[in-house]
Amino acid sequence: MTKNVLTIPSGMDFIDALAEGLWRESKDNLFCLADLQVYLPTRRACLSLRDAFLNRLEDRAALLPRMRPLGDIDEDEFYFADTALDADLPPALSPLRRKLLLTQLVRKRDTAMSYDQAAQLADALAKFLDEVQINRLDFSKLGHVVEKQELAEHWQQTVQFLEILVTAWPKMLAEEGCIDPVERRNRAMAMQIAAWQKTPPKFPILAAGSTGSVPATADFLDAIASLPNGRVVLPGLDVSLDEESWQAVDDNHPQHAMKHLLSVFGVEKEDVRVWGSASASGNDYKTKLTPERDNSPPRREMGIPTSPAETCFPAFHASRHRLLQETMRPAKVTEAWRHLKPNDIPRDALVGLSRLTCDHPQEEAQAIALMLRTALETPEKTAALVTPDRGLAERVACLLSRWGIEANDSGGASLATRPVGMFLIEVLNAADPDAGAVDWLSLLKHPFAAFGINPAECRTRARQLEIRTWRTDRPEDSEWLAQLRQVMKPLTDNWRTERTFEELLDAHIALAERIAATDKESGAMRLWSNDDGEQAAEWLAELRLAARGFPPLSGTEYAPLLMELLCAVTYRPRYGAHPRLSILGLLEARLTQADLVILGGLNEGVWPPEIPADPWMSRPMRKTFGLPAPEYRIGLAAHDFMQLASAPEVILTRSRRAGNSPTVPSRFLLQLEAVLRALGYADKETDALAPEQPWQEWATRLDEPPAVEIKPCPSPSPKPPANARPRELSVTDISAWRRNPYAIYAKHILKLRKLNPLDAALDARDRGSLIHEALDRFAKKCPDDLPPTALDDLLAIGRTLFAAHDEHPEVQAFWWPRFEAIAVWFIAQEHQRRAEGARLLQSEAKGRIALGDFILKGRADRVDRLADGSLAIIDYKTGGAPTDKDVAQGVEPQLSLLALIAAEGGFDSIPAAPTSELWYWKLSGKHDDPADDHRVKGDVGILVEQAASGLKDLIAKFADPATPYEAAPKPGLAPRYDDYTHLARLREWGRTERE
Repeated sequence: MTKNVLTIPSGMDFIDALAEGLWRESKDNLFCLADLQVYLPTRRACLSLRDAFLNRLEDRAALLPRMRPLGDIDEDEFYFADTALDADLPPALSPLRRKLLLTQLVRKRDTAMSYDQAAQLADALAKFLDEVQINRLDFSKLGHVVEKQELAEHWQQTVQFLEILVTAWPKMLAEEGCIDPVERRNRAMAMQIAAWQKTPPKFPILAAGSTGSVPATADFLDAIASLPNGRVVLPGLDVSLDEESWQAVDDNHPQHAMKHLLSVFGVEKEDVRVWGSASASGNDYKTKLTPERDNSPPRREMGIPTSPAETCFPAFHASRHRLLQETMRPAKVTEAWRHLKPNDIPRDALVGLSRLTCDHPQEEAQAIALMLRTALETPEKTAALVTPDRGLAERVACLLSRWGIEANDSGGASLATRPVGMFLIEVLNAADPDAGAVDWLSLLKHPFAAFGINPAECRTRARQLEIRTWRTDRPEDSEWLAQLRQVMKPLTDNWRTERTFEELLDAHIALAERIAATDKESGAMRLWSNDDGEQAAEWLAELRLAARGFPPLSGTEYAPLLMELLCAVTYRPRYGAHPRLSILGLLEARLTQADLVILGGLNEGVWPPEIPADPWMSRPMRKTFGLPAPEYRIGLAAHDFMQLASAPEVILTRSRRAGNSPTVPSRFLLQLEAVLRALGYADKETDALAPEQPWQEWATRLDEPPAVEIKPCPSPSPKPPANARPRELSVTDISAWRRNPYAIYAKHILKLRKLNPLDAALDARDRGSLIHEALDRFAKKCPDDLPPTALDDLLAIGRTLFAAHDEHPEVQAFWWPRFEAIAVWFIAQEHQRRAEGARLLQSEAKGRIALGDFILKGRADRVDRLADGSLAIIDYKTGGAPTDKDVAQGVEPQLSLLALIAAEGGFDSIPAAPTSELWYWKLSGKHDDPADDHRVKGDVGILVEQAASGLKDLIAKFADPATPYEAAPKPGLAPRYDDYTHLARLREWGRTERE
């Protein structure tokens, strides 16, 4: 049987060439095309063919062919629509309903699993189910897989888990009265084939653009090719490939899918004709498409080309095709590269082909954005970025927005990242009874949040609430926050009560609309009126129907499940994208063409994509079960590369690094470089694919500051008036007064305080506070003799304090063992000191003295009375302690000044007395060295005199209005940590001064 199989070679605009050929066969008649039925891979391809016809019609009306999509293997849209068959087949189960049903089955098998985790696993299970049905396999063979393979235990468990699809899933489908989408498509195609075989259609049928990767689609194409009025047009079959290479084609080769499809047809490559050639346009098709009378205007008057070459084949095509054909030569015959000579492939194959290698992905994205922006300078020129790297695509789309350009990104974005999706999630986060400040502020600062008032006023109140309630040590009671909590009650009060999915969803939507309502506009109008809002409303309505019968959920279970479902929804804007720019994935780029094609992200593991590990079956298991090797996707990626690289103007881009790791160029690039070297067009010094424009340099310079002299700001030296200068400081401030006077200016004159972080994790300062508090309570409880239970008493105090932080696992896991070690050391130290005659006078002792009209205040962690009547002042340090040198030089005068206060009788309930010992107790709690007591060396009396003298000098110096409060006047003494360094802009002017 003769089968009608044709091909549109790579390098031609597939859709445009198809439309041109069909229009030529119709002899420009505006009505005879209506008899033709065309099958294309996807709905996107149907729309593209429609537009191609409309471009030829201009302002005239015509009856176009009936165009129907087949559904592609990667589309996740397994449809095959034919109204004549719909009544004979059960409906297909919707993807969302199927995901929720599989989620229930997964959760029943493992009740310890959360519903959102079960939904993720259900997604993977659904993909595996589709793959099995695509390949028309039977799940009853799963037991055979176990018998044939000596499987590791985890693989046996996986196969047992897949019993869900063998037993439970068919029963659930029967209850639903539906079938899987892939199964329905398979059946519909089989029924259509049977109907055609019984009664061949009298009207012409054409299938174009499909690679036949799906077995059912391959059979369907074979049936069309066998019809008297049928034709199949393949995309990019290489009819000129030599026989040796054709026989060596493997899974990784661009022609693998084509070769397999021809084997299904039983057709040899030599029997395939080129679309648009004389041999492909026999009179039989013309008579079927063309009526006897043709009154359409001449083609030249319509501006339509009169020959295929005029439309499809630019002058460079043969050379470029030969270059790419040699580049993609099968691995078994690559030894032919050694015999290549410069004249074998003309150099004009490189015309319009260039390559750009950037240092990192951001630079690559910047260069691509510049290329696309430059393309728009040419009227009517179209440009497309094609990449499987979604990160690169999103970067380019974002960078184009700097010029006000919104590219048509076919990959879209998750609905959860759109304003309405984020708002729905944040409403749930704030409704949780355990919601923290971050959850509340994320909601209150969202553009949709209003709570019945003007949105701008809502944002103002949110900032006030943040500063006065959540970022202060002494939070204020907020009446407005209490009102907000009342609004959240419908969800919050019943958060831990199980309710049906529909009830939770209705309450969630009602609450979201109430929060979004302003004083002038309803919440429903604000949320669902925009493009993403309309899609969200449609999806929520579908979700409500799909969730019928779902087990009751608490709010804790509902929130992460909804987030998981929402993240899987793809949002694509309907309007507003630039008509001449596109950002496409590999599937979306098939059957499309642009004047400028940029192939981005050409690194191994991206293009071709890395073959992921199958979570359900190992390679031997897949082979036994009958599933194809996953390498077939590499062949599809190679086919896409060859089709796209055949365009007139192509730029290949990649980056040398991804994150902190080096990248490997795509095998397609490496093969192209090998061929160019064999041809003598490239070597170590010559880059045959160097771009004409310095894109990388432009991308680097785009964000560079202008070439003007930039003078850094001078170091801050404020000189406040005398009456504004502080006359009271603590002993810890005195160190900052010397090290960084600007900090004193900001803290005590400007009254600036660092805001507390929101919902901050516990840090070393919190650990130190806990230890100080525990030791202080113990000291107050046991001021005199230690009881026999001293260690147990101290540990009991510690348990009480640490129990307040049980929600933080690090407290019990790391901090408590350290405190136990500190407690043992501390009690031993107490016994020793009291045996030596020392007695604790006061813990956390507060004191103050007057030095003229200046007040010095301070607090000592501990003051002891020694046997000789003198005092010992002890400071607990859970971090680093000052050195003796810093104390002696007055850089860290804290203990010396506390001794000065003690000598003046400044401590409450402690008579004036000299201090003879200054101690730092380092309480690290480490296993090998839990603590250490360090006594400051030197004569304490001299240290006190020096500290007092230095302090008086500082007081006199800064009492002078002419003395500035400089930032770090002596860099060597600058504090390591300071809350005001960024205000002083130290890194800007400090570095410049050093240079």
